[in-house]
Amino acid sequence: MSELFEDAAQDWIAERRAVGRTISVKTATAYRADLASWQRYLEAQTGAPVKVQDLTGPVIKAAMAEMNNAGLAPTTRRRLVTTLRGLCRYLVLESRLSADPTAALQAPRAPARLPVAFTDGQISALLGTARTEDPQARPAAPLLDVAIVVILAAGGLRASEAAELRLLDYRPGDEPSLRVVGKGRKARTVPLDPGVAAQIDTYLSWRAEHAEGQGDSSPLLVRPDGRALTRDTISYRVNRLYVRAGIAKPEGEAAHALRHTYAVSMVDVGVPISEVQQLLGHESIATTGIYLKASAAHLRAASAAPSAARLLASTPASQQDG
Repeated sequence: MSELFEDAAQDWIAERRAVGRTISVKTATAYRADLASWQRYLEAQTGAPVKVQDLTGPVIKAAMAEMNNAGLAPTTRRRLVTTLRGLCRYLVLESRLSADPTAALQAPRAPARLPVAFTDGQISALLGTARTEDPQARPAAPLLDVAIVVILAAGGLRASEAAELRLLDYRPGDEPSLRVVGKGRKARTVPLDPGVAAQIDTYLSWRAEHAEGQGDSSPLLVRPDGRALTRDTISYRVNRLYVRAGIAKPEGEAAHALRHTYAVSMVDVGVPISEVQQLLGHESIATTGIYLKASAAHLRAASAAPSAARLLASTPASQQDG
């Protein structure tokens, strides 16, 4: 009796969770959803419960055609192909498939999209909103919201990197900076404008009243109840700021648009792309290169307005409301 596709899919996910590149529960759930979609489209071709032996080039291509006819977005179809490739490679390694039917498969190209960077007016509105108390927050923490905005938009951090910051990672003084641990646990130093550092200093006074931990290894960003911020909490607070400021949330992770704004701002003022790569912690300069195109588009839209990084540092911390 031939092996059912569904059983093979469960084995692959279990193997991914157990050994090698361990995956999270969230990723495993996403894989299950993708493979359930494949099962539906494949069974539309076979007319019966799909088996491992049904995974052939013609059957898979016919299923992909149905996905296209169903109006699935190219990015969705691309993700589905990536998931099926992972399963098929596993089955070949396990000698449960004689050859990988996805080896010559061409995935739909992802549409090229330039990173979304906020205009100076939007950054100003976002900061103005952050400095006022959120009427739905219990309790409100405007100084925390300001710190989040300036760290993301004037430091170019990912939300996950901001959540992992420790007190010792912030270095005040004449040349303030943040020590950031990025992807692959690679550390980088991000210089800060003194005006941005002054706003972080003001936040730290608030933090001292709310956080239990004051040691160097304590989290830099904490909630009003003293607990460390997580990436999800940072994204939630940034989303709330977008709503309150009347700014449409860009596609993708909420906080990442602030990182894009930082990168475009650096290119706008003439920072070499190789240095922008270092500041962002990109492994490849090709990843950073897209900001050259985004900067051109941004300059056309924003004319000769001051860079977002300088705008973020423009309001002295002493003028902020606590």
